[in-house]
Amino acid sequence: MLAPCLKPVTPSRLAVSYNTQAAKDSGAGLEKKVRMRYGFIIDNRKCIGCHACTVACKTENHVPLTVNRTWVKYVEKGTFPNTRRVFQVTRCNHCENPPCVTICPVTAMYQRKDGIVDFSSERCIGCKACMQACPYDSIYIDPDEGTAAKCHFCAHRTEVGLEPSCVVVCPEHAIIAGDLDACDGEIAQLLAREPVRVRKPEQGTRPKLYYIDGDESAIVPTAARHESIYMWAQRNESLHGGGALYPPDSPLLQKNALAAYDVSHARPWSWQVPAYCWTKAIGSGALAIPAIAMLLGRLGADRMRDVALSAIALLFTALTTVLLVWDLEHKARFLRVVFTPQSKSWLARGAFILIAYTGLCG
Repeated sequence: MLAPCLKPVTPSRLAVSYNTQAAKDSGAGLEKKVRMRYGFIIDNRKCIGCHACTVACKTENHVPLTVNRTWVKYVEKGTFPNTRRVFQVTRCNHCENPPCVTICPVTAMYQRKDGIVDFSSERCIGCKACMQACPYDSIYIDPDEGTAAKCHFCAHRTEVGLEPSCVVVCPEHAIIAGDLDACDGEIAQLLAREPVRVRKPEQGTRPKLYYIDGDESAIVPTAARHESIYMWAQRNESLHGGGALYPPDSPLLQKNALAAYDVSHARPWSWQVPAYCWTKAIGSGALAIPAIAMLLGRLGADRMRDVALSAIALLFTALTTVLLVWDLEHKARFLRVVFTPQSKSWLARGAFILIAYTGLCG
């Protein structure tokens, strides 16, 4: 099926494919006439770990300090003198089946017709559910805006026929981007010719970030041991989760692999989330357990008991709501979950279940 894509390709063809799409998009409302699937290939045979992509991404998208949309991980492996250093450019995988889109309760994360997984800061309530859902640790909360953000394929550039900034700046042409379905494009032909791998295929997300010559020690997060000090930096333990432990007895750990450089990522949720799991359990159990006992004939009717238990259920359900709102980065936007919900999200469904249960208790 991939054989038709095996044609000679020139460096200019990728730009041509972008410009052709831009011409198509310049019609009525950027309507896509042909389905596209934008994706990335990272050619680790060429990557030199220069971090130019990280700097270009930060500059192009005004990414604040302490967070990254793309970053380069270093892993050193082997025993002296037989050692080597491998690199992994990491970012959003723009999945075919993105879990961050499904979980978002207000459609702040969404998938465009061209396959790019984009985000809207104006819609985001800062619930951090997308961070927890993403298996690639590629989403962060913007410290200035308090909203979720990540790599969005430099959509503002692709829409006008330009390549993402990281592609343009890479001195080794190790980052290739384009339409995976365009047989005359460089990325499609590389995908047809070269053996590639993706991160965490078992998650079923169908990622569109492919690695040529991807090394297991870099691809798998726990394959290399992490120490307190990297090559030229310390691990940022001031972030919640930044000093996470890497178990020495992990079955995936490679004996002579050391992470020489990586970036720290904040743990998505704080104490409010485990706390509201407790309050929600108490609020539901206060009525559920006696109701089940009555159905089984083990408990008789008692109006005063039922009133007291309903009051307890209402109290702890209200505490659950308070903790839920407390954990949001944009607390004033909470009602968007109710008035503009994303029906596939279990967070949105949970909000309506809480409302219905509160009515039942009342």
